[in-house]
Amino acid sequence: MEKINNRLNGSHGFTLIELAIVLVIVGLLLGMGAGMVGTLTKRAKLYENRNIIDAAVESLISYSASNNDLPDVATFPTTVRNPNDVWKKPLFYIVDDDLLDSTAGGICERKTTQLHLSNCPTTGCGTPTNTIDNVAFIILSGSTNFNNQTTGSSAVTSDTTVKHYVQELVLDDYNTDVNRAEPYDDIVKWITLDELRIKAGCKTSQIRIVNNELPYGFQDSSYRASIYGDGGVPFADGLDTGSEPDYEWCWEDDPVNGSPAGITFTCDTALASSVTCSLITGTWNQCTTVSLAGTATASGSYKTTFFVRDENDDSGADDNISQKSFVITVNPASGGGGCSTTCTDFRVWNNLGNNYDFLRDGDCNRRNDGLEITNGGRRLNSGETIEQHSTSDNSCGGVAASLTFDDAKCADTDTDCMINFDGTDR
Repeated sequence: MEKINNRLNGSHGFTLIELAIVLVIVGLLLGMGAGMVGTLTKRAKLYENRNIIDAAVESLISYSASNNDLPDVATFPTTVRNPNDVWKKPLFYIVDDDLLDSTAGGICERKTTQLHLSNCPTTGCGTPTNTIDNVAFIILSGSTNFNNQTTGSSAVTSDTTVKHYVQELVLDDYNTDVNRAEPYDDIVKWITLDELRIKAGCKTSQIRIVNNELPYGFQDSSYRASIYGDGGVPFADGLDTGSEPDYEWCWEDDPVNGSPAGITFTCDTALASSVTCSLITGTWNQCTTVSLAGTATASGSYKTTFFVRDENDDSGADDNISQKSFVITVNPASGGGGCSTTCTDFRVWNNLGNNYDFLRDGDCNRRNDGLEITNGGRRLNSGETIEQHSTSDNSCGGVAASLTFDDAKCADTDTDCMINFDGTDR
């Protein structure tokens, strides 16, 4: 106790051994602190880098929501918030080439891609842990070793699988930037097409049949109707007399009553019914719309199911496909063919689900869906015909369907002189 008091009172100093022990302890503490600083700095860099990649992903999602497609590799750096990782190295961007053009289907109308990603537990990836199909795009950083060990930026045009490895496996699958096998540390993020479609606000169905019903007809009277498709990835080449978009069509007739006698189904050429329509069975014709026309020779009700498919997959095995069933009712013949004769002219509306050009009295005018075709006091009169064209730019290129005065008489069941162009009462 006396020694301690003397030391505190300054009468004695620390011995060399005591000072040495203190210095060793301080050195150990400083060494431990320096090691922790390095680890914490690396962790902060990785966290910041993941935030940069996440921000790039969000930028692409916003772009796709506005454009229904994705930017190409060249414009990727100007589309994202920051095109470089935290180490100032460019981010790498891999995308399906089919998603770069909204006019060829874009994002919302496609259901598959050519890009896949395999999660690999071993070098070479002989047996992947799992493979993710229909990837829309991938963004990656070479991370702390500044070495991209996965793959370079590209827009893939055929089936391509990108290999994503477990961290610390020694390899280098991309030797264009740095050809050096070392522990794998790439930071990789991907978005599937389904995820992108949801985040971009795409509608549920990629392709659909627009019609909700078909007009009824009368025995021994003319009948006409058209079936319309929308969405999906239309065929690039127009085979019929109309303009694009073209789809492939197939139909199944009523298993009990068959098809309405005297009415022909046409898609570029006569379209025969199929027992079963699917992606691998049935008779498919390519055209813009299916036309039903003729003179019904027998009364009855006929359930008819139409199928439409697009060119989502070049092989045809994974195209978008949709179906819808209709009942075609042919009423028995009656006085005047069962048609109204009280109207001397008719007002007609576009109810076809899309904007089209209509030719009437020699004038071509575009009418948006839901608007009256016969506005301005120029109605459909006896002996006249209104033609619907597949264009929507006031050019009237390619007749898709027509409506005659006699058709209007049969459609106007409530005799108010107002009908829809598809031959149904308004």
